[in-house]
Amino acid sequence: MELSIIIGILTILTITVKTPFINNRLSNKMQSEMHNHYVSWEHPIEEVLFLENEDVVMQIDINEDSEFIDVNTFDIVSRGVDINILFIESGEAKIRKELNEHKIQLGDNLFLYGNKNEIEETFSKEIKAMNKKENAS
Repeated sequence: MELSIIIGILTILTITVKTPFINNRLSNKMQSEMHNHYVSWEHPIEEVLFLENEDVVMQIDINEDSEFIDVNTFDIVSRGVDINILFIESGEAKIRKELNEHKIQLGDNLFLYGNKNEIEETFSKEIKAMNKKENAS
């Protein structure tokens, strides 16, 4: 008796789920949940990183006049500024692991994320040199 009730319920559920309307509705709901909760790597970077209007991702080139040459990256981000280092291009190497232990070198490219004003203020000399170089080209 109990087995026939269970089989009956499973049969009804199977038929209900196979109904196109119910099937589409469940599929859409599952895709929506997956999109909102599990597939963050497929979202545009603006949705993943930009939490406020003032946040940016910016590349800073370290030139010969930079005050950050031989400075440990931890010293930059620990100043209480809203600046995060995503990774550093140092020659052919892209450094992501042990970023806090890296000493910035001439020619490094820092890829930063954070408050635009704080990045521009902190790296004002480097940005001016980059703009000057770009305008000369």
